[in-house]
Amino acid sequence: MDLNADGRLDILSGSYSRKGKSMAGLFQVLWGEEGGGFAVAEPLNGIDGAPLIIPAETDEHIIDKICTRPTAVDFDGDGDLDIVSGNFKGTFCLFMGEGGGKFSPRGEILPMKVDAHSDPVFADWDGDGDLDLLSGSAKGGAFVFTNEGTRTAPEYGDAVTLLEPVGHPEYGGTPTLGDAHVTGPQADTRLFVDDLNGDGKLDLLVGDSLTLYLVQDGKTEDQALAALDAHSTSMNALFEDYPVENMGEDGPTPEEEAQIEAWQARMTAVDAERDETVLVERTGFVWALHRR
Repeated sequence: MDLNADGRLDILSGSYSRKGKSMAGLFQVLWGEEGGGFAVAEPLNGIDGAPLIIPAETDEHIIDKICTRPTAVDFDGDGDLDIVSGNFKGTFCLFMGEGGGKFSPRGEILPMKVDAHSDPVFADWDGDGDLDLLSGSAKGGAFVFTNEGTRTAPEYGDAVTLLEPVGHPEYGGTPTLGDAHVTGPQADTRLFVDDLNGDGKLDLLVGDSLTLYLVQDGKTEDQALAALDAHSTSMNALFEDYPVENMGEDGPTPEEEAQIEAWQARMTAVDAERDETVLVERTGFVWALHRR
């Protein structure tokens, strides 16, 4: 998109977190250059000169501020691009545009939410002339918040489920062996909206991620299921035993870094024990879902 209205396409991206200070996601922008190409990525600042950061109640609410997923959109129909961002928590934050690629430093949390890892997409899903908000989530699925206001004064209703979430086996669920169960989008869904088949209806492209658990050669399904169960138990114990509870603003101390490295080595050992019996393949697909 042309973020600063100079006639050149720019690239806007989010990032998981910055280092050296209390964790917070940054928006990165690669400004388009004359003749093509892009400048080196740099943090996108507000009109106060400071990087745009999703607000949180306190510094302890890290998930409010990290894993930023921005989209540039004229949210209020005034002709200027605004930024709406998702985050780890699953909420949506609005930074109003001031024109020319400048943005208010004060982010506003909108009254909508998905399970986690929100990723806003705007489209006129119901065909009434204004923009509706769509998003995937960490547990999968696709959701739409219909604009019940107007193009210039949007008001969004409750989430309507377009695609049921399947859950995330790695987060408390029971893994399934093989791939026969993979008949549609899985977890960590990301959406794109377009009329894919030219029938005048908006369709969904859904990207996902999934982990396949396959039985290693020479092992049985019972052995594989037992290994997965033991792995889950060990991982839960590890997460409860994370060595650093309250990291300082400047990041971990050398002693804390050593503790974290030792903890990560324990996690690697737990994975290696499981992998003797279970082949783990992490992958993902892009699914085309045509609207009826």
